[in-house]
Amino acid sequence: MRVIFQSDVKGVAQKGDVKEVKDGYARNYLIPRGLALEATSGRERELTERNQRQKEREERQRQHMQELGNELKDKVVIIRAKVGERDRLFGAVTNGDVAEALKTMGYTLDRKKIAMDPIKHLGEHSAVVHLYSGINARIVVRVEAQS
Repeated sequence: MRVIFQSDVKGVAQKGDVKEVKDGYARNYLIPRGLALEATSGRERELTERNQRQKEREERQRQHMQELGNELKDKVVIIRAKVGERDRLFGAVTNGDVAEALKTMGYTLDRKKIAMDPIKHLGEHSAVVHLYSGINARIVVRVEAQS
């Protein structure tokens, strides 16, 4: 019997897979537990359409992130911080501070997507923003003394 898996079944299939399984396994185990549905032509067509829509959605997301990456490329983010002796900061500038600065510039990004070491001195430093799989943007973080 051909079935469409509705959830992952360890060692058998993953969600969305269409597989041929033994009739008894499908009728007595998979279908009653809601792990699979019988694969009719309508359900298979619906699954194909859903997968196509998902691919299109992912491609639009990827294009959007590529455009955002091109906008962010070599963008300078200025952060003002209190300094002590020898231009050493009180505390540190973190990826959360950079995310807040980017938010004021109109870019809403999760701080976890910004890869950088904590900054403890004035000057220009670089950070990498991970936007999507394989799409990264390098930004410049300029730390200036707070007046």
